[in-house]
Amino acid sequence: MNFAIGSNGALSLTDYFQPFDYISSDGNDQDLGSGGIVLLDPTVFSGGGVSKMAVTAGKNGKVYILNANNLGGYRLGTGQSDNVLQTITTDESVFGASGSYPGEGGWVYFTPVGYATFAYQLSFNSAGIPQFTQVAKSNEISAGRVGVGIPTVTTLNGQAGTAILWMTDPDAGIRAWYAVPQNGVLVNIPLPQIGGANKFQRPAFGDGRVYTTDSNGILYCLGSPVNLPLNCTSPVQFGTVALGTSSTQTVTCKANIAITKVVGLTVGNAYFEASNASLPTGSLTAGQSFSFPVTWDLTNVTAANSANASYGNVSPGVKSTPLTLTTINGVANYATSFPVGLTGTEVSNTPYLDVTPNTVDFGSIVVTNSSGVQSESASINIANEGQAAMTVLGYAYTTANKSVFTNTTLINGTWDLGYGFTASSLPAVGSKIPANSAVSVGAIFEPVAGIGDYSSFWQIWTDGGTENIILEGIASTSPIANFSISTSEGGWLPSSNLLMDFGSVAPGSTASLQIRLCNQGGSSLEIDKSKPPNGVFRISDPTELEETMQIVPGACAYGTVIMNAPVEEYDIPNLAENNTWTLNTNDPNFGVHTVEITATVVSKKVGPTNSTTGQPIYNYLGCFSESTSGPRLFPNEPVSPSSSNDNANCQTGCYNAAQYAFAGTEVCVAFSNLP
Repeated sequence: MNFAIGSNGALSLTDYFQPFDYISSDGNDQDLGSGGIVLLDPTVFSGGGVSKMAVTAGKNGKVYILNANNLGGYRLGTGQSDNVLQTITTDESVFGASGSYPGEGGWVYFTPVGYATFAYQLSFNSAGIPQFTQVAKSNEISAGRVGVGIPTVTTLNGQAGTAILWMTDPDAGIRAWYAVPQNGVLVNIPLPQIGGANKFQRPAFGDGRVYTTDSNGILYCLGSPVNLPLNCTSPVQFGTVALGTSSTQTVTCKANIAITKVVGLTVGNAYFEASNASLPTGSLTAGQSFSFPVTWDLTNVTAANSANASYGNVSPGVKSTPLTLTTINGVANYATSFPVGLTGTEVSNTPYLDVTPNTVDFGSIVVTNSSGVQSESASINIANEGQAAMTVLGYAYTTANKSVFTNTTLINGTWDLGYGFTASSLPAVGSKIPANSAVSVGAIFEPVAGIGDYSSFWQIWTDGGTENIILEGIASTSPIANFSISTSEGGWLPSSNLLMDFGSVAPGSTASLQIRLCNQGGSSLEIDKSKPPNGVFRISDPTELEETMQIVPGACAYGTVIMNAPVEEYDIPNLAENNTWTLNTNDPNFGVHTVEITATVVSKKVGPTNSTTGQPIYNYLGCFSESTSGPRLFPNEPVSPSSSNDNANCQTGCYNAAQYAFAGTEVCVAFSNLP
């Protein structure tokens, strides 16, 4: 939401964005807002009429690129979809916020739960509107649970080539990459291992150092050089460890200095176990070594992909966590703790189901009068991440009532995924998906019941687990623009009339007329082109009927044209003023409308007029200067001096006397002081 601050300090809502599918997303705990909102640097991230941009994300796995000055409202896009600059669909929820780097082309970064960190570079479509394109991702994956921090970029005084992307992780601690990718990869910068970070943490920077804390409340300062009390095996590689088994590795450390006592250890992930009882109890001399075991125990865990939980993710993939040793030593300028990295690959010897994306958004279909039913397609990925073949046990779907499911069946070669959603191919019930492989399913959305919202909660059962995803789409009629121009009597002209005529207006006067644009269709009407007048005719508010304006179905928008007639002398010829206002919309049948705007400025008439034309006999009423020597300019005086004379009397007298070609009025005025 965007709020304005009034003169009294009160807030008022001026703009907002709400996803078109918020009802189904909320029903499946995939609501918007988990990814915060980030404003991008407008000096770089702008173009095509977009002066300021924002990025937000949610649990539905979507990243929305917004026009910060026109957030998009609700269902104002084509076919009642989202009126945003771009929607990027990821495979998992996004928490915390996105990060950005305005240098070297412009970049944004975000990390879905349990996935790599992605880098998207700024680009522009054919209309000059900013868009983002995925260029790279990290080799490292994030913790499979909530808590990844906010990507933050630092540079050396803005110099190109010095940008570093930093991010905290509840398992891995703190990570860093070169912010500009190389060959499609965010290149990792090795860092000392620290304890797992607190959720959604952003590191702080100063004087060439980075500061962060871990989940145990320890503050770390990373810089160069760092004097560590120990030199230990790090990272400790556990290799491949299957669910239901365990692996033990040995950590060997050597004291770099005399150490009074090894106080204890902490581990960021509870599935990695180590005991303080295995540590040396006395003091250590410089160069003395000791060892202790660490066990990665997966014997009593159950595979569960809980991306939206704060803790407890157990799923195949690379896992890492810090182990921190704390010491007491009396040597100046040496740290008291040493971080050890623990890492390994978790596998499932049994089948393990993973379905992506968690929301399949088919977008909007505009239903036309053409024959046939339009459709949109998308892909669903059904993966077996286990080490054994996975058997498909069944499929089903439900709509609003999640407790009542309908089995997905194959009819005439088509699988039913829910009302309006089908698939041409699915692994048959009872078939097997091999280990470490995936099947891509082509899904189709057809608005079989005409306009409206369509959604299905589709579920798959296997011997490797059960998962459900959302299928969603919208069907609506196209926008229909209804155009009209107001009259001076308060009515409206027919839509075919493109003339805005102010008629005859007096010099120095002001008048106004309006253009009304209504949407009589079923989806948002967008003004594609708007070139208003300027000058004698002008618009009252530059935001009225502006380009990119959205008009929701059943609503109208207005543009007011004000005419400020120029000030004129008496008895001058009528002045014709004209201008245009050019408009077009996304209504396919509207076309370019060029409104002709006209008016006639009629000056005040005094004196005799032409009986045929009605125009003054004497034009251009003004002043003259009498000659001070020689004959007088006006030797004839048809009108006798009188205090009641005016220009009209004098002109009429001159014309009636002899139809003189020029008539003048002489007035003698004296002031003792200037008025």
